[in-house]
Amino acid sequence: MKKSTRNYFINIVMFLLLLFQVVSGFVLWLILPQGGGYRGGRGLTTEASFLWTRETWITLHDWVGVALVVVVLLHLVLHWHWIVYMTKKLCQK
Repeated sequence: MKKSTRNYFINIVMFLLLLFQVVSGFVLWLILPQGGGYRGGRGLTTEASFLWTRETWITLHDWVGVALVVVVLLHLVLHWHWIVYMTKKLCQK
């Protein structure tokens, strides 16, 4: 696989993971806020959900965050020579 193709796929995966993190964060913050009981008109026996329950959103948010960290670290490793080169070039000026 060509280097540019590999980088393209890594960047796409990183973008999709980041997008899911943002969406799930907003769902947890705005649509399924923390708390229970009578908050927002919910009774003790009903559980609010948006596609999935709050606990499922939290689990997905956590695991996608771990995957995002792994992909970002892979991205840094694959671009390490470029990072070093650019740092040296910028520090020389």
